[in-house]
Order: sequence, then structure tokens, then C-alpha cells
Amino acid sequence: MSNWQEVKIVINRGAAEGAYAILSNWGIETYAVDDSALINHAREMGWGDYFPDRDPSEQITITCYFPEQRLTADDLARLGRDLEELQDFGFSPGPVLVQAGEIQEADWAHAWKAFYRPLRVGRVWIQPSWESLPDEVSPTDLVVQLDPGMAFGSGTHPTTAMCVQILQDLNLSGRLVWDVGTGSGILAIVAAKLGAQVQAVDIDPVAVRVALENRDRNHLSFPIRQGSLGDLEGSPEVIVANIVAEVIAPMLPEVWDVLAPKGFFIAAGVIDRKDPEILSLAKDAGFSLLRRVQRGEWMGYLFQRRD
Repeated sequence: MSNWQEVKIVINRGAAEGAYAILSNWGIETYAVDDSALINHAREMGWGDYFPDRDPSEQITITCYFPEQRLTADDLARLGRDLEELQDFGFSPGPVLVQAGEIQEADWAHAWKAFYRPLRVGRVWIQPSWESLPDEVSPTDLVVQLDPGMAFGSGTHPTTAMCVQILQDLNLSGRLVWDVGTGSGILAIVAAKLGAQVQAVDIDPVAVRVALENRDRNHLSFPIRQGSLGDLEGSPEVIVANIVAEVIAPMLPEVWDVLAPKGFFIAAGVIDRKDPEILSLAKDAGFSLLRRVQRGEWMGYLFQRRD
């Protein structure tokens, strides 16, 4: 693995545009910006379910990465002076900090595998494709071989585990199950191993590729395609969607329309503060709540269509 130079710039938010212009003059066009105001704005606008807790700050951090040592100590000092001189152009950069360090490149596509072990959820064992199963696996257990790659759904996230458990608690034999936002394909594979007829979709082509690979790894055959709820065919008796509240909320009326009478909707990926909204919208859409599960800050639901 090679080493990268990491250059961090701390400067007042009010001078950010000037700082970006200086970086452009230096030929630096790509960087990451850490700004507490952006997180707070995203929270206020409802752009997502989860936001890290951050203390408000008037300063931002701009981080640049170079595959080799691009900036010398003299360069760093000169860059710092250029940023401080933004005050001459009407900006208020405040105390400017420019510091460099070195980080070792990691193979991030594979490094996480060191922390991923076989996991049991009910009678389902989720087996990383590169790991052996433990001795306690019984003949009645279901084994799902999985390599999530860059797609969501390793089984370790609470919302995925919720859905895996709820799927086991339903009689899926011969039933049509749709997995919307399939990610790694884990829920579709579990449903298929429980005897369901499965169709799965995801809007992300990378997820579709990973899900197809995992389906084949488990010697199963069911359609997985790029798309969303409206791209599936038939009258499902079960729909599962482990996504986020912002996607689940507007889906509810459409899910009710396409579900078979008395059909089930398994929904997860909802942060706890969105719980009242999802429960209210589900009731308005014509669903009865059969089960509500909470693990930490995450919620999962089993709804049934009222007929």
C-alpha cells in the first residue's frame, strides 16, 4: 500500500469561497469539506434520517489528499499566507491553520472484512463468503452466504436484522415477495430460502450487480433488476423495504394498492424520531400495525393491509 499526503486547512466559514478560489489557483480542485452548518441545514431540511451530533462552529475544515508528497513545508507556509491574506479582499479568515500528515492507503473494499463474522438471526445464519460456519449451526438452520461488497445489507445493521427476523415469523411458502431496495440481496435471499417466490429491485446498479452475485452464490434463481416499486409485476402477498423514512413515507399508498388483500408490508430503516410520522401515514394509507420493533434508535414495522 502507498502513502498519501493529507493536508488539512482550518478557516472561518465566511472565507470559504475565497479559500476555494485560492486552492483552485494552486491547481487543487478536489477536497472534502467538514462543516457543522451543512449537517445542521440537512437536519432542518429533512435530508435524511441520521445526523451525527456536532457542536456548532464558525470554522470549517478543508481536507486535501495527494497520492504522494505534493506540498513541501515551504509550500504549506506559503498556502497559509495566501489564506490569511484573504482579509485584504474583504474576507474574514480568522485564525488559519494549515497542517500536513501522512496516511497509509488501505484497500477499503476489503479491509472491513476483518470485522465481519458469521451472524445468527433466529434460525438464519448469515455467512460471509470468505468465512467458515461455526460448529453450532444445525441442520434446520438456514444459511445465507453473503458478500455485501459496496452494497448495503450485511446483516449486522439493526434494521436488516429486524427484517430477517420478521420474514422468518411469516409463512412465506409459495408466496410472492417483493424486496424493494434490495441492496446486497440479503432479504430477497432469506425470503427465497423460506420458500417464497421473489422479485427484487434497487435503483443502484452496483447493488443490483452485488445482489445477483449473492443470489448465484446461494444457488437461487429469481429476478433482480434495476428499478423501484413500480417496476415489479404481479400481486405480492409480502413487500419488504429496508430503506429510509423519506422513501417509505410516500410509498405507503402505492404499497397498499399493489399488495394482495390482507398482504403484509415489512418496513425498516426508520430513525426513532420519524416513528410517529410513519405510524400516522401507514394508518391513513389503510394499514394495521401488527408489530413494531425498536433496536437502539432504529425502528422496524410489520403492517397488514386492511380490507
